[in-house]
Amino acid sequence: MDRITDLDALLDHVWTYVTEAGTNSQHPFRTPAFGTAGIDPPNLRTVVLRHADADDRTLAFHTDRRAGKVGQIRAHDRVAWHGWDPESSQQLLLHGSATVHTSDRVADEMWEAASPRELQLYMRPKTPGTPLDAPSDALDDRVKSDDLTREDVAPGRKYFAAVRTVIDEIIFLHLHPEGHYRARFRYDDGADEWDGDWIVP
Repeated sequence: MDRITDLDALLDHVWTYVTEAGTNSQHPFRTPAFGTAGIDPPNLRTVVLRHADADDRTLAFHTDRRAGKVGQIRAHDRVAWHGWDPESSQQLLLHGSATVHTSDRVADEMWEAASPRELQLYMRPKTPGTPLDAPSDALDDRVKSDDLTREDVAPGRKYFAAVRTVIDEIIFLHLHPEGHYRARFRYDDGADEWDGDWIVP
């Protein structure tokens, strides 16, 4: 990856990068770490980025609405996304405010965009984190068939949630052989634009 020395070009690169990750299952940022904090200790988990939009400044994934992260977001909406690309040696840290969607257009569109295989996870009758006597995915055998249909997974809709983050800060780091560099971008709501500056790596 070339060394990017213009802040506007770098911001464009970041949004192009994450937008591509939302549609490419092999992209390095497809499975970033998602962090929550609040009353509970800070928590990190890997999520699958399902959608990114530069115009709306949003990143989104889906999850079981019974999962612990959902309650954490509802209690404290400030979250972080983190990704590292070992091939290009670039790191992304994005901060923003998250919302949980269960019965609205955001959730409906994400449910419709997912394949039955991706949605089979929501057919678990037990809440994520429930103790088990032995290792198990807790899925019924009837939703493990190769010809799974949307009708087969429809009952899982009641457990489905979309999590959408509006990003307001981006920190980019590039470990480049010609010299490491780092930039920070903050969104100015009043001016409706990003402000960027270079910072020490």
